[in-house]
Amino acid sequence: MPKCRAFFKTAEGLGAFFSKSTKRTRLLDDVVKRRLPRAAPTRWNSNSRLLQTISMHQNDLRAVFNVIMENPDSWDNDTLMMAAGYDRWLSKASTYFLIDTFDGIFNETDALFRVLQNKVTDIEYCVARIRDTVSVMERMRLEFDSYYLRFEQKCGALGLTDGTDRHSARDERRHLFCNILDNISDQMKARFGHFDELAFLGLVDCAKFYEMSQHFDDTKLQSLSKYAKFFDFVRLKADLIGLYSSKTVRDECKSPGQLLNFLAEKDLVVTVPEATKLLQLVLTVPATTASVERSFSALKRLKTYSRNRTDQGRLSSLAVISIETERLLKLKEDKEDFYRKVTDVFVQKERRMDFIYT
Repeated sequence: MPKCRAFFKTAEGLGAFFSKSTKRTRLLDDVVKRRLPRAAPTRWNSNSRLLQTISMHQNDLRAVFNVIMENPDSWDNDTLMMAAGYDRWLSKASTYFLIDTFDGIFNETDALFRVLQNKVTDIEYCVARIRDTVSVMERMRLEFDSYYLRFEQKCGALGLTDGTDRHSARDERRHLFCNILDNISDQMKARFGHFDELAFLGLVDCAKFYEMSQHFDDTKLQSLSKYAKFFDFVRLKADLIGLYSSKTVRDECKSPGQLLNFLAEKDLVVTVPEATKLLQLVLTVPATTASVERSFSALKRLKTYSRNRTDQGRLSSLAVISIETERLLKLKEDKEDFYRKVTDVFVQKERRMDFIYT
């Protein structure tokens, strides 16, 4: 949706407007007394924090821009032009409509975000919360008329107008509102449609070990069927029941990571091999109790490191390896001879260390 993309780009620009200048930041601190969070691609929910801050301090932000425009001698041309532009943007009812719409949506999705981060091993609870959030999106769609009445009252109180025909604006906003909610609902269904397949995470929910020692849930074990070739399910069940029954494990281990470390420290990995494999599988699932606000893509860091450390010679060699794959496979058939030839070539090169002694 072009309008939504333009809206978020402008909101991100507003956050960057203050962060790129200490003078602007100082003025923001004096008037608003709060910094605007910057939206970043490595932060999943930073846009929600940014919009919530703009929504809460909309009048204060306009006051900041008015201070800038009323003192043109104190500011450079770019700052004056951008301040005037952002003030006009915030004065529009269409802007406030999107701010208020996404603010309401983010209140629900942020709550879901926290659940998925902190309750990831309780799949049943997570699935129920996902279902509830989708239901809220669908209910919001049906309640547009009451929402729009509140929106018009807020616009009147804030003095926000667009100068467009009232009825045509309402119809256009209804269409946009429904499209936004439909898109989010569809994205959530696509993203979390198979979330219940992760039910096996509940097998290592340390908070429920005592409960599971009394009653083992075979349905969670069955959710591992797609990984059947890697597990002996009879042995796995026995391993897990043994761990559930251990008071020491229940007292000392509060997470799958702690449990795996405990098994390694106590030399129990060989004793419960299937449970160890399950823990290793669970720890590879891309869901973490650490806040995503502080998590950065490991893949991006590796790519950046590789790009900065790779010279043209190495890139050329990688290309040759890719092209001559068949020859490389033949060389690997006789590894010892291949390694010997590589070593012979290496020691012939002139280096500080002398590898050939006579």
